[in-house]
Amino acid sequence: MKFVPMPELKPLPIATLLRRLVYEFQREHKIFDLPEASFWKGSDGINLGVYSHGKPAGTPFGPAAGPHTQMAQNIVLGWLGGARIVELKTIQVNDQLTIPRPCIDAANVCYNVEFSQELRLEESLEEYVKAWMLIRIIEHAQLLGVAERSAPTAPGMPPHFYDCIFDLSCGYNLAGIASDRVQWFIRSLMDAREEIERLRAEIPAEFAEFRELDFDPHIVSTATLSTFHGCPPDEIEGIVEHLLRVNRLHVVIKMNPTMLGRERVEELLHGIMGYTDIELNPQAFESGLQFDEAVRLVRRLRRVGQELGLHVGVKFSNTIEVLNNRNFFPSSEKVMYLSGPPLYPLALELAWKFRTAYLESAEEQWDKELQVSFSAGIDKYNFADAVAAGMVPVTVCTDLLKVGGYGRARYYLDALAQKMQELHCETIEDFIAAAAQAEPVSHEDPALRNHYAAWQRALTDVRYSRDKNSLSPKKVGSKLWLFDCVTCDKCIPVCPNDANFWYPVSTAPISYHIYEIRDRKLIEGEEKVFSLKKARQIANFGQFCNECGNCDTFCPEYGGPYIEKPTFFASAEQWQQLAHYDGFYIEHTEGRDCIQGRMRDASFSLEIMRDSTGTKHIFHSPEGDFEIDSAQLRPSIIELRVREGQCDIGTYLMLRTLLAGVLYGSKLNYVNSAFDDVVSDNQRFLPSVQGTYGC
Repeated sequence: MKFVPMPELKPLPIATLLRRLVYEFQREHKIFDLPEASFWKGSDGINLGVYSHGKPAGTPFGPAAGPHTQMAQNIVLGWLGGARIVELKTIQVNDQLTIPRPCIDAANVCYNVEFSQELRLEESLEEYVKAWMLIRIIEHAQLLGVAERSAPTAPGMPPHFYDCIFDLSCGYNLAGIASDRVQWFIRSLMDAREEIERLRAEIPAEFAEFRELDFDPHIVSTATLSTFHGCPPDEIEGIVEHLLRVNRLHVVIKMNPTMLGRERVEELLHGIMGYTDIELNPQAFESGLQFDEAVRLVRRLRRVGQELGLHVGVKFSNTIEVLNNRNFFPSSEKVMYLSGPPLYPLALELAWKFRTAYLESAEEQWDKELQVSFSAGIDKYNFADAVAAGMVPVTVCTDLLKVGGYGRARYYLDALAQKMQELHCETIEDFIAAAAQAEPVSHEDPALRNHYAAWQRALTDVRYSRDKNSLSPKKVGSKLWLFDCVTCDKCIPVCPNDANFWYPVSTAPISYHIYEIRDRKLIEGEEKVFSLKKARQIANFGQFCNECGNCDTFCPEYGGPYIEKPTFFASAEQWQQLAHYDGFYIEHTEGRDCIQGRMRDASFSLEIMRDSTGTKHIFHSPEGDFEIDSAQLRPSIIELRVREGQCDIGTYLMLRTLLAGVLYGSKLNYVNSAFDDVVSDNQRFLPSVQGTYGC
């Protein structure tokens, strides 16, 4: 069978991301399409700061390891929404996975069939360090309207607004984690000086002041271990000991919902919540870590950590493995991973049982101070309950895949701040104590009192039932094509990689003729009209699109934006490599703009060349090369490759429209941000090139 390459995520240079970040904020009050109104800028009189394994964080909120923590722009977007504890996408030694497409179905309950990073380890390192540096630059530039820190938060002091933690996530076996490549990766994040200096040199000259910033090279000091894929208890113990003894990292162990036992999980999932259509994977209950051995394992490892001056914590929970009985994913995928609303009561119950079982048998005070983090079906309505339960951090994935995307994040923190205000609390610690006083539950630990109450509410809350999570986004019946759609813009924020973007065009109709090629001459033929209905058009940036399918889920039209809308690549190499895909690539140099495109298995290009004598439009097609009078829309032959055929002026107009809108349009994107002379000179935007382009 012939191998057909699939699109791969590819990092962009820090210069491109930085240009887009700065100029987009200056001109549109947005960063990577997220409007300033969705930035979290703190709450007056309230400090949402917490400590996680001894390090300060400005909030207890963050994105879970997954689609929101793989690329630099993803991490920055989460941080803008208020994330201050970022669980980086899980890495493993096998960094050349073949990811099924589509891989995410978040229509209601969320399922996915992807795991681990889609980037090479070297690329993951670059993205994580790049995100760390961009966040520091935003702080220094005070783009959030909050003054930068004068010094790092000292031990014992309340966390500052900007305090941020990056948490390494890794799996899935000891041999892989102990391998030279993964150990190099871990060391390079623990001390990133070499990578920081490499990226510092790539900061463009127009932002020279940022080259001088003090970027903290110690990016990670904690690691979260994913215990999926049949990882046995002795393997888990060996990995954690390695991370503690060799890497000197604090370690968090993810717990799987299967620890509740199949009977209880089925009772909760099928009986109480009504998800009778979900089939659990029986093997996951047999091969995964069991409850009693998990308690013993954590106690042993915490003793090791105590000896080394390191913390060992637990996280609830991983997703749960279920059988693929849907038509969304490829039939080759036998298992899919469930997350979202039904996982919340499951994980909350498991966390309660584990915490109480562990703490009841703990003999020493240090062993009772078990840090617990949470990630399962979190949204703005239950986030404060998880925080009141003393869990740090509380991380999110599924809800950020819904309409609004990263813009949903700040509402979690707003909701938490409002509850704190109602209880007259200024700190999280005060909030936990005050919330416990209102709970009719008897327990000496206020966090556990709040946890128990939240668990009991979740068991009877219809928000987590199948009846409330069975509807899918509605379709309007129309089908997408290259141009024009309902332009609801839903596809832009729901993309975790910010791959979809809009660009402006002229909607004035243009009359033109098809020119027939006969006997190596051009004959004017049928008259047509090139007309676009919408001044805002949608496109896709191919290097950030992994065809996860989430934009298709929420698009009201059929076809999928990532499939039907024009895809742009940042490199000629990727455009050429994916020769079986329709797509476009733009080149820009002084005096020359060019767009190359594949449409319907045919290749076309348009060159627009400017010099002191004027402007030339050269249109290349399978039929030949033509110079086009951009005003009269008349072609003249440069070279023919056929005796009979057409010179399709409609295709020329398509290319011209795409080139003008994406390269010179008033909206910044990842394509035009690569060219400093385009984005830094506001006079070069679309209105000033309309004459040159004939628009």
